[in-house]
Amino acid sequence: FPEPQAQNTNFIESVRNRQKFALNEINGHRSCTIVNMGAVALQLNRTLEFDPVKEMFVNDEEANRLLDQPTRAPWSI
Repeated sequence: FPEPQAQNTNFIESVRNRQKFALNEINGHRSCTIVNMGAVALQLNRTLEFDPVKEMFVNDEEANRLLDQPTRAPWSI
């Protein structure tokens, strides 16, 4: 594996210097997506195919319904 690029992992330093923090929203979204994919596969007890561009399971409406759970009151988006 190639040596990874240096990343700013000090949150306070990132805020002070107005630099992008290594653990940003994109990394958080990708990490949560992987966890959610695994949770759905475990719940359904089967192998699933995921389309990373559409962020949906391929030809599996049951699995896709589990990805998009309704939000509980009083929360909304």
